[in-house]
Amino acid sequence: MCSEAPLHNDDWPSDITVSVNSVDIGTWTSPGDFGDKRGTYTPRWWKLAGSQYGRLVTWRISERGSFVDKAQVSKVDIGRLELGKHHSIRLRIGIDEGAKHPGGVNIFGKGFGNYDQDILMRMRLRTSA
Repeated sequence: MCSEAPLHNDDWPSDITVSVNSVDIGTWTSPGDFGDKRGTYTPRWWKLAGSQYGRLVTWRISERGSFVDKAQVSKVDIGRLELGKHHSIRLRIGIDEGAKHPGGVNIFGKGFGNYDQDILMRMRLRTSA
């Protein structure tokens, strides 16, 4: 993912927030909207004047809090999501109304950008003792 700017701008910070079942788990500031060169997997028919690739960002929620890559972004832990009370999991990726850097967000899936994958969600379940 990356920021969203008119055409593209490598220096265009954007505060991207992720929430799970309406609980904000944290915000990551993307440094820019990358379009200086074609994305590795971006098809030739896709226009070159604009966003081309982003960063592969890993969000993780554990018993210790919420993390983007290895940096803690909040103290929201897995228990706070109360997953047992829901029949589904709603993932939201967006820009909060009061964001310091409101920019926007580009998400590149399989066949676009520099990482040939879609959004991947993994859950590790444990049985209670």
